[in-house]
Amino acid sequence: MIHRAFRLLSYEVRGLHAAVYVLAASALLSSLLALVRDRLLAHTFGASTTLDLYYAAFRIPDLIFVGTGALVSVYILIPELVRRSSDAQRDYIDTILVGFSVFAICVSGIATLLAPLILALLFPILSAGSHHDELILMTRIILLQPILLGVSNILAAVTQTKQRYALYSISPLLYNLGMIIGVIFFYPFFGIQGLAWGVVFGALMHAGIQLPSIIGDGFFRALPRVHDVRALIETVSISIPRALALLMGQVTFIGLTALAGLLTPGSIAIFIFAYNLQAVPLSVIGASYSVAAFPTLAAALARGSRKEFIEHIATAARYVFFWSLPVTALFIVLRAHMVRVVLGSGAFDWTDTRLTAAALAVLCLSLSAQGLVLLLVRGYYAAGRTFVPFFVSSAMAAGAVGLGALLLGVFQNHSVSSFAQTLLRVSDVPGASVLMLAIAYTAVSILGALALAIHFEYRFGGFFARVARSWAESLVCALCAGVAAYGALLVVGPITFASTTLSIFARGFAGGVFGIIVSALVYWIAGNREFKETVESIRSRFEGVKAPPTPSVAVVSAEESTSTSPQG
Repeated sequence: MIHRAFRLLSYEVRGLHAAVYVLAASALLSSLLALVRDRLLAHTFGASTTLDLYYAAFRIPDLIFVGTGALVSVYILIPELVRRSSDAQRDYIDTILVGFSVFAICVSGIATLLAPLILALLFPILSAGSHHDELILMTRIILLQPILLGVSNILAAVTQTKQRYALYSISPLLYNLGMIIGVIFFYPFFGIQGLAWGVVFGALMHAGIQLPSIIGDGFFRALPRVHDVRALIETVSISIPRALALLMGQVTFIGLTALAGLLTPGSIAIFIFAYNLQAVPLSVIGASYSVAAFPTLAAALARGSRKEFIEHIATAARYVFFWSLPVTALFIVLRAHMVRVVLGSGAFDWTDTRLTAAALAVLCLSLSAQGLVLLLVRGYYAAGRTFVPFFVSSAMAAGAVGLGALLLGVFQNHSVSSFAQTLLRVSDVPGASVLMLAIAYTAVSILGALALAIHFEYRFGGFFARVARSWAESLVCALCAGVAAYGALLVVGPITFASTTLSIFARGFAGGVFGIIVSALVYWIAGNREFKETVESIRSRFEGVKAPPTPSVAVVSAEESTSTSPQG
């Protein structure tokens, strides 16, 4: 039975849209399970000090994982595996596994010893309080995560080389399932430590799901050992620029959560809840198209076809705008409905809802910018220009943290705080200063996307001309969709503290459906190219028309998703 299940998951994906649909479906399911996880956490703890401790405990482990995991990324390992024979593949994976494991264990071990000092510097208020020991213990437990997820990264290279994309795509589901198990089963028995053990259990399942098929291919039949030190050094040296770029994403979250730790208790939880909600469309849209486009971009440059390279990346960018701009408008209009339905139960009160909704609206403003950055970074990787993303991401990290600190200081001015709270509709809500961090992140994300796009246009040329019309049409569609959804909400009535979850969902659903209908009509009236292609693609699948084959797709690696998320 188990063998048949693994065979069912092992199928080959062909066609750009087919690849995107598989990736998007996997990302959507993983995101939905992550929302279930967040709802359980919100219901059990609310935006409280306990959740602040939980999210703060991720900062050091996630930083280590992104830094070490990126050294053995699937983007580096897969090409190395493809050019080797079966026996050489086994020796290579043995070498990488042993080298990574030793390095990751040493780094995590050092972090375990230095955890009290590092945490005291990052989170002085949390560390100075009565929860000092809990924060250190949770961090030390979660430090097992970088080792397990790094091993999973290595296994993923083999899984994808064998074109078992579906098998790997369920790994993130199991990771989130482990954290859910931690909340439901481990926490009642082990207290707050149980939440950390849930993370470790999820990471173990993330790696373990891939082992049976890999062992069946002849890997790990004997105790792994280092066969080729030169191959290990070459792999690490190639990966360093990308690892540094990804590290900057974690530096941003460390800086922002450190600032949030200085604010009202629960501020860290508010910021991360809002980020996780806006990360759903980001992972489904931006990450899916950028990952699916990568092999095609690399193949075009390998053939020396610069024009084809620009055309492919512009096509993916147009679809990012096509989906993400209307979604941004709907998320902003329906922010309170989504937050209340997803998180609003138990200890998560109305104050938490309003703050999270306001932070969500601000973060969603940069949704298209974040998706564009993911795509353009892939373009630079395909072109072999890995230092450009590093420089831009470094500037964005410094800018986000610096601007966040500056805005927190400016927010102390009564006139500024009153204006900001009125604009974001939280004028009577305590703890609104956390919204300054969301504003800083959004502003820097937009500026970073503009800088990267301008440099890309300067370096390659022709990008702006190919996406300008689609961006304009998508922007008009977004405005119409937002107005339509808001009008529908006026008709069905506002939500109040006394509104039930079902009634809130019904109101939000009505507004969302009407907004989607209007956006489709606007795209149709405008003769939007992406709308026509999407409709034709859906129609062809119902009629059984096969899409043309394209190069294999690399599923997003674990360290990459962690680098853009405050919780892995």
